[in-house]
Amino acid sequence: MEFYHLKSFVAVAKAQNLTKAAKQLHTTPPAVSAHIKALEQELNVTLFERTSKGMLLTPHGLALQDKAQTTLNSARDFIQSAAFTDSPLTGQLKLGLNLSIRALECQGLLEQLQCAFPKVSISLNPSNSTEILKGIESGQLDGGYVFGSSGNEFSAKFITNRKITTVMPKAWMNAQESDFQLLEKGTWIGMSEDCPFDNELVTRLPKAKISHFSSCDERTRIDLVSQGLGASFIDECELLVLPDNVHQTNVLDFTLPLFFVVLASRQAEPLIQALLNHVEMQPE
Repeated sequence: MEFYHLKSFVAVAKAQNLTKAAKQLHTTPPAVSAHIKALEQELNVTLFERTSKGMLLTPHGLALQDKAQTTLNSARDFIQSAAFTDSPLTGQLKLGLNLSIRALECQGLLEQLQCAFPKVSISLNPSNSTEILKGIESGQLDGGYVFGSSGNEFSAKFITNRKITTVMPKAWMNAQESDFQLLEKGTWIGMSEDCPFDNELVTRLPKAKISHFSSCDERTRIDLVSQGLGASFIDECELLVLPDNVHQTNVLDFTLPLFFVVLASRQAEPLIQALLNHVEMQPE
């Protein structure tokens, strides 16, 4: 039995789709399918039922899923321990950022990591909270900043509560209607499906119209607002300078908890431990 067989089994079990699993593993669907077939032949069991809805685990597959993940985690911990015994930390940390470095106030964290671990390279990946969690779960990211709660498979370290405010085109404003009325009937620029910002919008304005435009980048959304294409929620720390044709209003203001998240099963890895030791809670 090869470890890549187990990796393919776990990836397909989570994605329930050969193509998605292959993308996560940076290989091809035929290769993943071959790994699954080889594993089924060696174990003499059927792991998946191929259906129109995707690859669904059989009872045998369900019974072996957690054991396969545990085996992979143990192997990864063993390799990490051997690699870092009596030697300085090396490698790469891939971090997801759901706001700008300035807004997250993580310059200090990056400087500390650079100073403490000069042989560790750091890759910064701007995205939204939902995509960052997916990236951490798939192994494409080692950790990241996200808004709101995450599942039991993650370990989340509370950072601070962030104030979220609203910006809209000044051209919308008139003496007859309040900001709330204008936002209620206006078009909104989205973040992404299942993003906490968009979820809050649905809660506060159930009938809000969502634009064809969306972006996880705060400055891009402000630019779209300045072009008159819609309103948007923005982290207040991103509003140092607003274009003259953009109006900020607090009628829908709310707060969201900000967390730094890693995969719970990876907490024992030396690089992840070093990262978490340097992430600190921020004052509100």
